[in-house]
This record gives sequence, C-alpha cells and structure tokens, in this order.
Amino acid sequence: MAIRSDGNTEYEANEPTYEEKAAALHEVIQQQLEQDATRLVLTGRYYGTDEARIIAEYEPMRSVKTLDLSDNQLADEALLALFQSPHLAQLEDLNLSINFVTEAGVKQLAEAEGVVVTHLKALSMEDNRLKDPAAVALVTSPHFSELEVLNLGWNEVADATAQALGGSDHMQSLKTLILERNYITEAGVRALFAGSVLDHLEELNLASNKLMGEGATALATLKSLPRLKILWLGNNAIDDAGATALGTSTHFPHLEKLYMGRNYFGQPGGDALYYTKTLTALQTLVLTEGVETNPDFVNYSRPELLRPDYEGD
Repeated sequence: MAIRSDGNTEYEANEPTYEEKAAALHEVIQQQLEQDATRLVLTGRYYGTDEARIIAEYEPMRSVKTLDLSDNQLADEALLALFQSPHLAQLEDLNLSINFVTEAGVKQLAEAEGVVVTHLKALSMEDNRLKDPAAVALVTSPHFSELEVLNLGWNEVADATAQALGGSDHMQSLKTLILERNYITEAGVRALFAGSVLDHLEELNLASNKLMGEGATALATLKSLPRLKILWLGNNAIDDAGATALGTSTHFPHLEKLYMGRNYFGQPGGDALYYTKTLTALQTLVLTEGVETNPDFVNYSRPELLRPDYEGD
C-alpha cells in the first residue's frame, strides 16, 4: 500500500498502488485462463482505467477471444487502452455494458489510429448513456466492419443513429441488432430500412422506443427481412393499425418469435396477430405483459385468457 503524509501524521492509504493492482488482477486472470484460455469474465468488480491498462498490457491476454467487462467503472481512457492493445487483437466478443463511457471516448476511438481490435464479432455498449453523436461515430467507423452482434440498448440514441446504420457501408454482417430502450421513431425505422445493413439480420430488438402505430406499419411494409427470426416491439404505443399491419405482413417469412407486450392495441390488433395467416413460421407470440394487474389487457399468449368460452382447436 502507498504511504500518505498529512501534516505530521503518516498513515497507510487504502488505495493500492498500480503494481499491487496489477499483481492482484494478474492472479484473477490466470485463475480463469487456466479453466478456459479463450474467455475472461470480470463483471461487477469496480474496475476503472488502471485495471483496463493492466489487462491491455498483460501478455497472456493474447489467447482471449471473449472479454466481459460489464458493470464496472470504465471510462473513456479505458476504452482506447483496450482497443489499442496488441495483446487483444484477437478479440471477437467484447462486453462493455453498464460502464461510464461517454460520447467523447467513443468518437475518439472511432477516429483513432493504431486501433488493433478490429475483428470483433460482438460488441455491447448497453447502458452507457450514449447519445446520437457517439452511436453515429461507432456505426460509421471502419473499426467495426465485422460485427455480427451490436447492442446499443438502454442508451439515449435516436433517429440519427438509425439513419447512420441504414446508410452504413461497414456493418454488412449484422445478425443481431439491439436498440432497446432508446428513442427511435417512425422516421428512424424508415431510415434504418433504407440501406442493406439489415439484410442478414436474424434478431431485431426495438422494444421501448417511440415507434407508435406508424412505426410498426412502416416496419411491416417497407422491405422484406427473410432471415429475421426474432422481433422485439414491446412498449412502443403500437395501436390496432400497427398490430394489424404486422399480423398481415408478408415480409417476415421465417419469423419465429414476436414480442408485442405493453402496447396500445386491443382486440382487433390482437386478433390480427394471433390469427395471422402470413407469419407462418411463428412459434412464440407475446401480446401482453402484466395481465394480472391490468384487467383491460387480454393475454393472447395464454389461450385460456382469451375469452371465457375458449376451448382451443
């Protein structure tokens, strides 16, 4: 421990030195790598910039392909240290959710030279309070051209991010796109569908945005997503017209799971989805949530609650 002096009193500080942090973290890393040399999970440990630099400087990290640093205290300096580390060049899956990365850090990374972590297949930046300038910089950066999974959920991104994604030349391999709990509107949906970035998409999460009926209708009618299997649209103020457009859409021939809970549609929209003749691959349909506390909702995913005389087929 470091020795601090205040006035005539000397005492041992609680904060460990960089060397002490390094020794402790190296031990943690080694223990995990002995079990699986390709995967390292360091969640919820209050790690900050020092720990990020220690990880980046540690040569045994060369074998790690999956690195989970979610729920820590990583800030902008940590971001650049990780992405410029020659020991992390082989990373394929990086989870930086629930940290303190800001717009400045993301923009600096997107424009930086010397970035060697350029082969990521999956990146999560969930819950970092990022806004459009940060997300736009990220999705337009060539550093992320191989991404198959991108999670920007629980941030503050809106239609400018959707537009950047729709016009991106760098994210043509996306299979999973998570934009949950943001501010995407109908205009954002139209912009997102304008390009080819969604052509290979298998899962799209737009839950808890601002689509409303118009956004749902746009999503259902703009272009076909033949590979889409999972679609999350809960909590978007979608009305009967939007639900009906989805229930009669021919653009999702392989959709297997559709989540529509906590929206505004009633019996007509629910019937259109429940009795769909076009979503022929559908296996899971959730139309309401919290039915026990809201008698105005009908839970179409539980047939016995459809109506008193329901007997099934």
